[in-house]
Amino acid sequence: MKALEGIRVLDLTHAHAGPICTMFLAALGAEVIKIEPPWGEMTRMFPPLVKGVSPYFAFINRCKLGVTLNLKHPKGVELFKRLVKVSDVVVENFRPGTMERLGIGWETLKELNPRIILASISGFGQTGPWRDRRSFDLIAQASSGYMWLMRDSIDPEGPPHLAPEAIADTIPGLSLLIGILAALIYRERTGRGQRIDVAQMDSMIAVSQSFSFWHLAKTTMDRAVRSWGVYDAFKARDGYVAIAVQTGRMEDAMRELIGVEEATHEAVAKWVSERTVEEVVDTLVELGIPVAPVNDLDAVMRNEQARAREMFV
Repeated sequence: MKALEGIRVLDLTHAHAGPICTMFLAALGAEVIKIEPPWGEMTRMFPPLVKGVSPYFAFINRCKLGVTLNLKHPKGVELFKRLVKVSDVVVENFRPGTMERLGIGWETLKELNPRIILASISGFGQTGPWRDRRSFDLIAQASSGYMWLMRDSIDPEGPPHLAPEAIADTIPGLSLLIGILAALIYRERTGRGQRIDVAQMDSMIAVSQSFSFWHLAKTTMDRAVRSWGVYDAFKARDGYVAIAVQTGRMEDAMRELIGVEEATHEAVAKWVSERTVEEVVDTLVELGIPVAPVNDLDAVMRNEQARAREMFV
């Protein structure tokens, strides 16, 4: 039995931040009903289409059931309200105020079902001067300082950099997941549902340790990590390998291995450059030093560890 079996989730979300949250709810056993407008959710047509299906939509909406409801029509709203009465969670990522304009805001939903949990995710939350602004991953990365941190890490004098894989959608989506799980526990104890308000900007700020480093020492986490031992990707004869050597026993082992008094970035780079990726990895694994090849996606999908953990089935 999965942890969330018996929990029904009405999923009104689109794009990424909401759907990745409900994807994990479904993986945990919840019955997730994805509710789309008659014209379909926006990522259905996200390119490239493979046999008419978007890889993006297929990835982020797996394990879900699906229905179509026009929430701008009274009959669609009535059908949705009937579903709310027999459901546990509603997840939405409309602009703040949209649910109220549709006649299905928090006050209405909790009257229909006092145990219902309404989980909302938006760019900037339900309150504050930016609440009405639209947002996507790019906007959340920019507003939270993440693009500046990417630039500082890659080239402090260069332009801002966008991190891949919609990180400022995924982290907020997982923050929403945590909130829903906590609300389910709260409901178990009290019998009452809750309203959850998660913002992309808030979530990215909340997980950025660099704000502590900056406030206390005017540095960033990346700068601090790189100043504390060897922590980088290095070029071998046939590819790249990532090595993390912190001060202490790992540094002593690395110094002894390469025959130097100090295991500097330059010394490690020279040693790696004279060997293949496999030679470097095998040697450092034997010494207990954190190391991994820098894999492309094909290599990851072939990787024995990923296969053993059933990440690809």
